[in-house]
Order: sequence, then C-alpha cells, then structure tokens
Amino acid sequence: MDRRDSLKKLGLLGLGAVLPAGTGAFTLSKERRTARDCFLSPQTTEGPFYFDPGFLRQDIRTDSESGDFHDGLPLSLTISVVNSDCEPIPGILVDIWHCDTDGLYSGYVQPEGNTTGQNFMRGTQVTDAQGRVQFITSYPGWYPGRATHIHFKARLDAFSYVTSQFAFDEAINQAVYETPLYSERGQNTTSNASDGVFGGVDIEQLMAVCEANTDTGGYDGSFTIGIDAQTSVREPEPAPDQFFLAPNHPNPFNPQTTLRFHLPVAERAEIRVYDALGREVAVPLRGSRLEAGWHQVDFDGSSLASGYYIARFTAGSHAQARQMLLVK
Repeated sequence: MDRRDSLKKLGLLGLGAVLPAGTGAFTLSKERRTARDCFLSPQTTEGPFYFDPGFLRQDIRTDSESGDFHDGLPLSLTISVVNSDCEPIPGILVDIWHCDTDGLYSGYVQPEGNTTGQNFMRGTQVTDAQGRVQFITSYPGWYPGRATHIHFKARLDAFSYVTSQFAFDEAINQAVYETPLYSERGQNTTSNASDGVFGGVDIEQLMAVCEANTDTGGYDGSFTIGIDAQTSVREPEPAPDQFFLAPNHPNPFNPQTTLRFHLPVAERAEIRVYDALGREVAVPLRGSRLEAGWHQVDFDGSSLASGYYIARFTAGSHAQARQMLLVK
C-alpha cells in the first residue's frame, strides 16, 4: 500500500467524527479495522482567525471589498459530510478559511500584516444530495509556528457539529513552496510532526488527499467530515411565561420556510426580514394581535437572491432575531 492509498480523509468534532471503513473511498490500516463500519476521531482547535463573512461562494480567492485576487496554485477542494452510518448528509453548511500565499488571514491584524475589513480565502457552501461541497481556492501558504493547514466548520445555522482543520502531505507542501508564487518565502520550517495541533495525533487521520491536476497546474484535494450527531437542531421548549422565536424550518431553505413563535400572553406580534446589509426585504407578520400560545407564519424567498437573512421577531417589549439561509 503506497502513501497516497493510506491517507484517510477525516472529519473532527466534539461529539465524535466518523469515517467509513472498507469502502472504495477510504482505506484503513488493519490495526484500525473493527466490527464497526465507522470510527470516531478527536477534535482540534478552531484557531484565532474565524469569522463568518456570510458568503455563499465556491471560489474564495477574491476579496469582495477591494476586488483583489489572491493568486496561488489552484486547489479544487471537495469536502464530503457523512453521518454515523457513513451516509451522505445534505443541507449542511461547510465553512473553510485559510491563509494566502504570504501567510496572511483576512480580517485581522497579524504580525505579517493588517487585513482588517477584508474577506479573502473565506467562504461557505451547502452540501448537496450527495453530501458534498466544492471550493476553488489557492494552495495555502504558511506562517511561523504552524504546519500548512486549512480550517473548517460544518454546521446548521449557528449550531456547529465540527470545528477543526486538516493538514497536507509534506512532499506536496515542499513541491508547492518551490514554485515561483511561493519560493520567495521558502519552505515551511514547521512540519506536521512538530506542529502544536497535529503533532500529538495520528497525522494520517488529519490529512487531505491531493493529486496534481495537469490542466490547472495545481491540485485536486478531498476531505471527508463525519458527524456523529443529529442532523436537525431542536432547542428546548420555552417556559410558559417566555416569548420565543424558534429556528426556521427548513434551514437552509429554497424558497419557502416556516417561522414558529410562542406568546405567553395575548400580544401584538410582528416579524420582519432583513438582508445581510440590514435592509428590510419582507414583513411576514405585520403587527397582528394574537392569543397566547404557539403560532407560525410562512416566508417565501422566491424574489430574493441566495444568501443570509435575519428574521426579527417583536412582541410587546420583547425582540429576538434568527439567521436564515436561502440557497437557490
């Protein structure tokens, strides 16, 4: 078995991540084979550079504010999300973020530079019916003290199943950093084995699989996230004396979703929907006086573009907001 065949594409999460054994897509060592179809793996740290720019985009190389394109060797990345039975999970938000060829993350003041207000190398996709998303990015650079890596989250709305990161084969890193777009900074002096995140675990469990793409001059990469958790979010029922706006369902949605809310007493209630820039785009419920109890309204996003929207619920002096994701 060669090195490439032995690499496992793994997902990480606090509740446990799963990966299928004995399938064509995954090869496990004999020591790891069990009677189970899947096995669990540990979670790693999120890192200090996460924020959600609210971008549903496949190509994450361009900064939307300045229009600057952050070049590098093209990396076409396919990420799959599976459940504990190794079945694909549709409708999961997958975020990725990483540094550019100069070792800079967008949106932060860092020793290497100040990128406040920028959002390159960040994006979100929603898994399709096969549980897959695809990103187009540049092969990540490096910065002192860390091995080459990409961060990711898998989540439903604000609820995270997975927050982690994956590494790359060091032979590929070395080849990339010898190319003109990277060579000025030289080789990464932190190996996977000496990295503070990857050094204490089986690195093959945290490795993306990459192949050279002769058409693009870059690489095609793949990674699988396993979720050992429910694929829906249910918050505790509110107390009888609470105003409450439940998460919309379904979320993500296309083009319709339902908003449920609870009134402890008869009250005038209203729900307004805003886009990511704070502009009002719809009023599903306008100042109606309703009896105490549970109520629901439908929201139709047929006339809106894909993206994040905020539903704001008000009743008396109470106000609450929920994030919704429209994907067409």
